[in-house]
Amino acid sequence: MPDYSNPSTPLTAARYQYSATFIKGPAKPGHNAGRTHPGTYVPPRGATVGLLLEELRTRAARDFNVPVKDVVLVSYSLCEC
Repeated sequence: MPDYSNPSTPLTAARYQYSATFIKGPAKPGHNAGRTHPGTYVPPRGATVGLLLEELRTRAARDFNVPVKDVVLVSYSLCEC
């Protein structure tokens, strides 16, 4: 089974399902309101977990209307489908 916690792990399946939770950073002690983004991902040739996470951060930044550097990934899950 691939190690999806490693950003350099290649994505070799044809399609993945994901769920990722983001907050507008930086994270603070206590409750941080987040948004969960579920979806599917068809990786381009040579894609890695790190590339997927960067693409998801970019999408979350657009949703939050903030720069990508202000988006914090709180958690994610990834599975082949």
